[in-house]
Amino acid sequence: MAGNLFSADSPFSKGLTKIGELVIVSLLWFVTSLPVITIGASTTALYYAVVKCLRMGRGYIVKEYFRSWKQNLIKSVIITVILGGIFLLIWSTSTDLSVMLQDMIANGARSVFAKDGGKYYGSYLVFAVLILFMGMMFCYIFPLLSRFDLPLPKLFAVSFVFVIKYIFYSVAMLVILVGMGYFVIRLPLGMMFAPGLWALLCSFLVEKPIKSITPEPEEDEDAWWMRL
Repeated sequence: MAGNLFSADSPFSKGLTKIGELVIVSLLWFVTSLPVITIGASTTALYYAVVKCLRMGRGYIVKEYFRSWKQNLIKSVIITVILGGIFLLIWSTSTDLSVMLQDMIANGARSVFAKDGGKYYGSYLVFAVLILFMGMMFCYIFPLLSRFDLPLPKLFAVSFVFVIKYIFYSVAMLVILVGMGYFVIRLPLGMMFAPGLWALLCSFLVEKPIKSITPEPEEDEDAWWMRL
């Protein structure tokens, strides 16, 4: 009985293998993201390796990870710089607005910002929504890059459309992303599996939008992604 439990083909052994692969790919993501500008390449490779190896059982997790990382490095760095620049601009502006709002809450009518309070509240809300929108685009653009060789403007356009068209999926993926981030902040050791788990959970949501623009494969093509 114990021999069957620990045999290579037993569900228990396969489950342990999947958990081990999840930890490996999460640590790979962390290490290769340390330069910061490579976060996009690492996220693209993370999604590709998790979907192909963990969900479909195809290939070797380390090999598939670095194959995708190298293949999409240049595009993903450009995307990371663009998204990061926009996010920092929005974040810094919303932070300034937050300071103004805190002053109004603390000092009421005596605040130097009280006269235009409604405008500041409205602006803060707009910037907060933009930050959330950028987070949702993040959840689409790198999985798209892992699957398609599209020009950068089209990658951004498709991601933008997906966020709106599949808004419930978009919100769900953002919640997962924020939840994983909060978990890692509270328990840093969670970095050992949180990135891979995020990619795995999001793959069940993002694959429907991706399939909607996926062309039919050639007859002799091993289109494993069509069986997701």
